[in-house]
Amino acid sequence: MISSIEENTKIILLLLDLHEYQATFFIEISIAESLQKLIKNLSLSGHEIALYNVNSDAETVAKTKQNLEQILQKPIRGLRQKSHRLPYSEIKKMDFMYVSNIEESKIDFLWRKLTEKTEIFTENELTIVPESQSPYSQVPFNDYVLQVTPMNYYESMLLESLKSNEYVMIYANAWQLFSKDKLPFILPFYKKIKLSRSFEDRLEDLFQFMDEHEIAVSRMKDYLF
Repeated sequence: MISSIEENTKIILLLLDLHEYQATFFIEISIAESLQKLIKNLSLSGHEIALYNVNSDAETVAKTKQNLEQILQKPIRGLRQKSHRLPYSEIKKMDFMYVSNIEESKIDFLWRKLTEKTEIFTENELTIVPESQSPYSQVPFNDYVLQVTPMNYYESMLLESLKSNEYVMIYANAWQLFSKDKLPFILPFYKKIKLSRSFEDRLEDLFQFMDEHEIAVSRMKDYLF
């Protein structure tokens, strides 16, 4: 699985490099130690390294953060979390500067609003960055929406959102570049649509669209601080 994740991430890295974009890579804590070589390459390429917590406890998060900071000789500022959420007070004690919260993308996610705030706010001296959502269609900009939404509609949604919002966060996952028969874990059927080369082409189309419309792209830490 690790080698496949490395190969798929390299595809994303190549696309970013071709368009001269710098992005934030949220590394899942349980596999971070196994991805040290890839993480070093991402950091040396100018991308931000942050952490993604699926179900790790605070002690594990703190240890992983410390180990990677020693390897990279750079501070890790961001933590992403979904259903398993640590209290902001504990996250602040680990010297994180921002938290990126995401919601579960179930099959009805295309047709329901996000249940949390969609604007950046501060709590416990942490910058909290919720998911972006189109103010017009009410569709969130999560990885699943990028995967399945018709590209013309997604692009229109992006432009409309930028007219009223200062930023839009776009999500993608390395697993979206796996073919259906080589996925490293079980996914619901609706998340197996338009994977692999189809998703790679979709990313390239989106990046070309952003170039054509001169949409600025930034790492999380650069935009926030």
